[in-house]
Amino acid sequence: MKMVAPPLKLSAQECRFLAERAFAFAGVQIDPRNQDFFQLRVSRRLRMLGMDNFDDYMSLLESDGTGNETRCLTEALTTHTTSFFRECHQYEWLQKEGLQRLSASGAGFERPLVVWSAACSTGAELWSAAMILEDAARARGGLRKYQLIGTDISRPVLKKAAGATYKEIEIDGLGDAHRCRYLMRSTTATDLEKRPYYRIVPELRQHAEFKWANLSNLSGFQDCAADVVFLRNVLIYFSEEVQQRALNGVIDRMRQGGILMTGHAEVVSPRPYLRMIRPSIYEKV
Repeated sequence: MKMVAPPLKLSAQECRFLAERAFAFAGVQIDPRNQDFFQLRVSRRLRMLGMDNFDDYMSLLESDGTGNETRCLTEALTTHTTSFFRECHQYEWLQKEGLQRLSASGAGFERPLVVWSAACSTGAELWSAAMILEDAARARGGLRKYQLIGTDISRPVLKKAAGATYKEIEIDGLGDAHRCRYLMRSTTATDLEKRPYYRIVPELRQHAEFKWANLSNLSGFQDCAADVVFLRNVLIYFSEEVQQRALNGVIDRMRQGGILMTGHAEVVSPRPYLRMIRPSIYEKV
């Protein structure tokens, strides 16, 4: 078996080149001074390609006429942090007030109530919302129709989100009731520590679809009229210009009266067609 030699250290100039490439593709801002970060992420990419030095990889990027490797680079540099029921106050508001507010316009009854996780990562955010919707659907007089859409710039995390399979450590945010109701425990598959895997039940998976999307340019993502959008903990990675472009693109794909949920640390600049209901919860008016 051929051994791949360890790559040399990335130079400051190469880190700037990589950062500029990711920014041009997706508007993602990564500090090029963080050389250790680039070294780790790009080294993984080299191993996948069977390359043994950064010079060859830089040449590959420079000749990347299709953009495929630039996309793979951006995926490698993007951080995906998520968990079930993260920022739980938003799910509580959706359950106690939001669904009733949306149903007044026919969402969930006359037509499907559409929830879009715009930077869905491995899916925990969208599946958490799905559990709230399914709880409502199982209640007397509750929802009758709903649709789940997850998008992300990383194809590997989209694959995991669609597969809806998680390690025990990844379901920490789930209470016992939701675990019992919406997870299937594997009786055979285990992780390296012999702990079982869990999968979202088919009753939820049948409502969901996952698609690739670049939030910095949503022109290719048109088939969406969302009632609820989760756009959380992603704007912080964009420049001010890209933040505004991403926000406008998302809001354009929301129904009037739809709800936008952002990360608690993210600032949404005032807009005449967006009203804050609570901190990090907005309504399109």
